[in-house]
Amino acid sequence: MAYIPVNPLSGLRSEAAEAQLRAQIGPTQQQIGQITGGLGSLVQNYNQAYQQARSANEARYNQMLQIANQTTNQQAADVRSSYGQQQANMMQGLARTGMANTTVAPTMQMGIQREQQSSLNRLADTMQQTKLGIMERRTDAYPDQGGLMQAIQSIGGGIGGGQGMAAIAQLLSRITQGQQGA
Repeated sequence: MAYIPVNPLSGLRSEAAEAQLRAQIGPTQQQIGQITGGLGSLVQNYNQAYQQARSANEARYNQMLQIANQTTNQQAADVRSSYGQQQANMMQGLARTGMANTTVAPTMQMGIQREQQSSLNRLADTMQQTKLGIMERRTDAYPDQGGLMQAIQSIGGGIGGGQGMAAIAQLLSRITQGQQGA
């Protein structure tokens, strides 16, 4: 035990001695409450930042899928337009040659429709691969939960010789990252 000087006139310890004794004993319950209250606020801010990041990430992801859908719809319209024009040119050519009312016209129309459907199927496959690529490469950034937990645990370990760990464990349980309904 360290030497604690006593004021000989009053029989009480000096202010420096009182401060030294408080440092040895550790923080008071009020100080522990202030520390855990501050850490509780930190956890609350973390949870709020996590939810904001989650919402922003979902919005960005949905926007990317929406752009892919719009691109797909436009390309499909272009394919239909192209094959519609091809079918009109074919019918015009048959009409010029006098074969528009023969059995050749429906057969040729079916051939063009098959080609159009094949092109639309290839487009759908390509765009499905694009969407799967968007999903596969999705990386979302969130606040660092590990750093927060490590900071809280190190502060808790230093409070009153580890007495603050119960309060710290309670704070750690309030971190909502990855929990359902959070």
